[in-house]
Amino acid sequence: MKKELTIEGMKCEGCASTVVEKIQAVEGVERVAVDLATKQAIVESQTDIDEAVFNQALSDTNYDVVSSN
Repeated sequence: MKKELTIEGMKCEGCASTVVEKIQAVEGVERVAVDLATKQAIVESQTDIDEAVFNQALSDTNYDVVSSN
């Protein structure tokens, strides 16, 4: 499954790397790609993962998932 997440708070490549690391650690996630310019993370996973799970994964950072589709 592919999901697009809009993530607020990313300002640099270091931010994007942290987001990739945190989301990649979520069980079932196979691949993550972040576009800093559009604040989008494209997540490929084995199953549909709820947006709340990604927010939980980012809970110890300054980034928030504000929408998904």
